[in-house]
Amino acid sequence: MATINPETFLKRIQLASKMTPKLVQQALKESNLPLINQDNLLRGKTSDGGRMPPYSKKYRRGNVFYADYKNRMNPLNNRRWDLKHWWNKKYDGLFYRSIKVKITLKNVQFSTNYSPVYMRDIYYIIPKHRIIGITKQQMIDAQIKNKPKLERQILGIINEGKLKK
Repeated sequence: MATINPETFLKRIQLASKMTPKLVQQALKESNLPLINQDNLLRGKTSDGGRMPPYSKKYRRGNVFYADYKNRMNPLNNRRWDLKHWWNKKYDGLFYRSIKVKITLKNVQFSTNYSPVYMRDIYYIIPKHRIIGITKQQMIDAQIKNKPKLERQILGIINEGKLKK
């Protein structure tokens, strides 16, 4: 193994410490955190890992109770509020109209002119910043999963002076 002089070593460590936040951010982008967020929303979970409020057992259209309808559409939600109907559902004559939306880590962006009135009730009970997002544990798990890759990249900067993929 070749030796490096102390000045070069110090410069490489400074470079590695400067590049580490960018490498962590890039690794988290590759972890598909928005998909984890979407899965949480489908399961009726908040960003704290808690549960959303249950669907009303009184609201119905015809013979169909909304809670039963939502549970049939998405058995994962356990009769709790979920955001499943935001993902490109077609109008079925009962509860849905065609809606297009993009879920990111921190927000939900509509491409259709749609403002659900009942969401005001959800945000009244649970603030928006607690509904949308991933849990702290999911963020820690994603970072631990990225640790070997980041370690390899940082050691490459320190030992060889270049970034390893």
